[in-house]
Amino acid sequence: MKKNLLLIAFLAATISFSQAQQRPQRNPEEMAKRSLEMLDKRLSLTDDQKTKISAILLTQSKAVDSLRNAAGAQGDREAMRSQMRAFQQQNQEKIKEVLTDVQKKSYETFLTEQRNRMGNGGPGRVRETPAN
Repeated sequence: MKKNLLLIAFLAATISFSQAQQRPQRNPEEMAKRSLEMLDKRLSLTDDQKTKISAILLTQSKAVDSLRNAAGAQGDREAMRSQMRAFQQQNQEKIKEVLTDVQKKSYETFLTEQRNRMGNGGPGRVRETPAN
């Protein structure tokens, strides 16, 4: 019985690990395009807004890709996350400058939903609870 349970647990872990490894990494252009599509769907962007936001997102995607590659070689993931957060905040402010007041409210809601969905740092990470 114990052997069967161990075998099942091992198989489940192997399948889970192999599926996680099969997820292809998107290139910066694909990431920017996907982000623009999500924003356009939520905010109904004008053509002018799409052009401006696309440039911001492409710059951000290239920077994130560069940071990931650098962190992968050096192994300093925490420094990478810190830089990415700062860069994302700057770009969120740039995007807000392009939006109307109504769109800004929807964008803020979207960002809040994203943060809640992703938790503290991304999927699969355990949230730290503050000590009382």
